[in-house]
Amino acid sequence: MDSILNFTNIDSEDFTGMYTGEKILIKRGETKPFTEVIAKHLAGELATKILIREEKNYLTDRKREILIKEMLGEIVVPVIPAEEKPTEISETKEETFKDLKKSRKKRAKK
Repeated sequence: MDSILNFTNIDSEDFTGMYTGEKILIKRGETKPFTEVIAKHLAGELATKILIREEKNYLTDRKREILIKEMLGEIVVPVIPAEEKPTEISETKEETFKDLKKSRKKRAKK
C-alpha cells in the first residue's frame, strides 16, 4: 500500500489529469488525497502544463521541481509495513483445530 499524499492544484485554472486511462478533475486551488504514486504523477503532469503555457522547457527547467513541491503536501496516511513473519500456529492450536474438524465431521454424519 502506498502512502497517501495531498495534491493541490496550484494553477489558476481547473486541471484534468490522467492516470491509467482515467480522467481526474481537480479544480483550481482544490486539494485532494491520492496515493503517493498518483499524486506525484499528477504533479508532474500539472507542472508540465504550467511550464508549457509559460513557454519554458518542461524537461530541464528548474522551476519544475519547485512547482511539484508546492503541489504535494505532507503524507496524510503513512505506509504501514507488513509484518516480517506471519504468525506461527502453535502445535496446541493445530491439535485443537484437528479436534474441531473431527467433531464437525461426526455432526455432519448424523
